[in-house]
Amino acid sequence: MDDGGTVQQLILPIVLAILGSSGLSTLIQYLISRRDTRVQDQIKEVKDIIGENQAILARTHILRFADDLRNHGIDYHSEEYYRQQLQDCDTYDRYCESHPGFSNGLTQIANEYIKRSFEELYTKGVKHEQ
Repeated sequence: MDDGGTVQQLILPIVLAILGSSGLSTLIQYLISRRDTRVQDQIKEVKDIIGENQAILARTHILRFADDLRNHGIDYHSEEYYRQQLQDCDTYDRYCESHPGFSNGLTQIANEYIKRSFEELYTKGVKHEQ
């Protein structure tokens, strides 16, 4: 058993030296940062997917609202609804500007039509009940 005690006495300082060395802490930090990089990449990928889905949803809202304006006229919708649609126009435009490869052009005419309709509605002084 003396040999076992001697081995422990030799191994313990080595283990403590390894644990206290900057090399081990550097390795641990590297592994953590590498893991963080992967997580950050996955988070970015999810954010990109969410951003694209928001742009597609905004595009759908824009096109539907433009059709609705043509079918029902500009006086049919509340100011709040117009403001929401204008916000969708801004969301879509910002996304298209920051993602040149994203299919734009599908809503340009509808977007302009919504903005002109909003200006026309509120320059002629029509107010909706709230």
